[in-house]
Amino acid sequence: MEPNEKELTALQLVLQKLGKKNTVVQDTLTKLQDSGVKISQSALYQAIAGRSHRKEVVDAFFEVAEAEFARRRGIEERARQLVAEA
Repeated sequence: MEPNEKELTALQLVLQKLGKKNTVVQDTLTKLQDSGVKISQSALYQAIAGRSHRKEVVDAFFEVAEAEFARRRGIEERARQLVAEA
């Protein structure tokens, strides 16, 4: 690691693991706004970067990310079943 590089936060690692072009940030914003929490996209990225530790924001992000990982596992399992049946 370069001397000026910062270690990624846990939330940044999760976002990175999800890959590009995912909807987790937007889905997290929607979840928070639906539950009455006022937050901007910028504020969410501040939490992901570790510069904010609002519990409800971090919890919502993890819940949405876990749901996305579960959805992807389900898709992979269904694909394996279809291939096995073909």
